Amino acid sequence: MPAAPTLPSQRLIRSIAEKDLPAFGLTLQEVLTAADSDVLSGHQMAEVILRDPALTSRVLRAANAAHLGHSGHAKVVTVSRAVVILGVNAIRSLCISALTVETLSAASQYGHRVQEALGRSLHAAVQARDLGRRQQMNKDAVERLFVEALLSGIGEMAFWCFGNEMADQLERELQSGTAPAKAESKVLGITLTQLGRELLQNWSLASVLQDSPEVALARQLSLVSPQGWLISATRQTTRDIAVLLKTPDAETLEFLQANATEAAALATALGARQAAQVIPAELQHSEEILDTLAPDEKGYFHMPVIHQQLRVLTEMGHVATSRKDLPILLETCLEGLYRAVGLDRCVFCLLSPDRTRLQARVATGPATDSLRQRFQWEWGAEMESWLKPQMVIWHDVNTPGPDFLTRASETLDCFTGTFSIDQKAVGFFYADRKPSGRPLTPAGFEGFSSLVAQAELVMRALPR
Repeated sequence: MPAAPTLPSQRLIRSIAEKDLPAFGLTLQEVLTAADSDVLSGHQMAEVILRDPALTSRVLRAANAAHLGHSGHAKVVTVSRAVVILGVNAIRSLCISALTVETLSAASQYGHRVQEALGRSLHAAVQARDLGRRQQMNKDAVERLFVEALLSGIGEMAFWCFGNEMADQLERELQSGTAPAKAESKVLGITLTQLGRELLQNWSLASVLQDSPEVALARQLSLVSPQGWLISATRQTTRDIAVLLKTPDAETLEFLQANATEAAALATALGARQAAQVIPAELQHSEEILDTLAPDEKGYFHMPVIHQQLRVLTEMGHVATSRKDLPILLETCLEGLYRAVGLDRCVFCLLSPDRTRLQARVATGPATDSLRQRFQWEWGAEMESWLKPQMVIWHDVNTPGPDFLTRASETLDCFTGTFSIDQKAVGFFYADRKPSGRPLTPAGFEGFSSLVAQAELVMRALPR
């Protein structure tokens, strides 16, 4: 029996899955797996996010956007605090949103098509999440609706990014007036929704799509509402949602419009302003949403920001409730040193319980992977004589650090500060500006000293 002919869509799926977007698929898997883990801590989730400066930036902006309904909270400036406030499930949704925007928003000649698809997907995701909340689903189920709705549009976005000649063909069909589903099947042999399903299958993420009725209604609303809230198609979809929720049509329309405004705020916060324009909402872009709270999209180095340093000092007092939360407290401190104080490589080293080994446990900033590997030492007399409680030192050519530290860091210019528990030194903070080559400053040392002192102060106040 002759082999079945290969559909054009199958070749395209292989091309996207194997060549163009493998990192996207792998990162999605990592984020979903991390959030689904029963033993995952907030600290570990924050660590996953912090590996990508652009992802960190987008997640923090989105965490501070009005759509999350946390306007009563002070603006958060660290991922660790965002995880504590919002929870792992909500952070997972923001991560996937940010990854989608980062990977697919910069397209070729069909960028407008990608932005339209992205806007519809973000709109559907926010609507689906709210439908779940209104049916009193648990938090995990609600966020799964968000992710399902967002990724249900992945085929359309990926196609317009990487469709090449087939994208040209489909564009001509659409311009000629052919209905979208018919045009897609003519060019690809399947619809773009089906293309997305097969892409997710290739990335081992097919379980994300559950064919939830809430997502189907949210997707339909995202398609028809840009034409107007009062046209017959939008009114019918509104009525269908009202039947599902058992709410009056007028009330349903009111909260659907509010959700659209929240979706536009989310798109803006994630840096997808063109996509926000596709969502039918009256949105006033406030400076709070657009405020840069994290590295810019290319992950360049930070300048010190005093008001953010003050916020980090406050946040450090709220991320931990007992000494078991030490990792997330340290993560918050390092984030503050990196983003608010403007230091490049920030590391925390901890002494083993039997006091035989000192090694890096947490690190933030560029080029810290290799530093983390080198910051491992057997405990000895030189270290014991150097690591004293309340020690905060600015090391330079005139005041060099101990030889073991200089060899591992490959620089003489750095800050170090001891971390003590119950009046006993158990580790130290380290920071420098070697990757950027910028000089250390008195203001930087003051900021470093303040955050290190606050970390120790918070730790002393925590119950065991």
